[in-house]
Amino acid sequence: MKMSLSFGYMFIILPCKADYLLPLRSIINDHFNIMHTLLRYMILPLLVGILIFVGTCLIGPGSVPEMSDEISWDKLAHFGLFFLLSAVSLYDYDKLHNGAPPIGKWIFWGVLLPVIYGGIIELLQMYVFTTRSAEWGDWIADIAGSLVALLLAFIYLRKRSKSIKTISL
Repeated sequence: MKMSLSFGYMFIILPCKADYLLPLRSIINDHFNIMHTLLRYMILPLLVGILIFVGTCLIGPGSVPEMSDEISWDKLAHFGLFFLLSAVSLYDYDKLHNGAPPIGKWIFWGVLLPVIYGGIIELLQMYVFTTRSAEWGDWIADIAGSLVALLLAFIYLRKRSKSIKTISL
């Protein structure tokens, strides 16, 4: 009889009080909030990265419509896609840090990582997806798109900081 009372107390009465679970609940809520925040600020760059991978590695050259030779559409596409990837990465990293990201990490996540990703894609095109052609010009276009996004982000941040400083009440 005594054993059943302690058994009942342990599994019925204690969980109803659940005071001992408060630290665990707090830890779980903290981890959930962190994961939610990271997911919120990583989803758009991840989607753009997947779009770039599909467009540059999985779609065969026969699936791409012919364009005029006056403009290097391939380089323009690389420039535009990596501009977009860097722009959303820079913007989201800025928002993740409430408008004051550490500058080195901001440049790493917003520019350096996309440039490395572009280089990896060119290597994949050379060695894995051999129906695609790897070109130095594509990687240079990737770098240029990322650098232009960084330049525009710096201009935006400078204007934003000036507008904040000039407001007077």
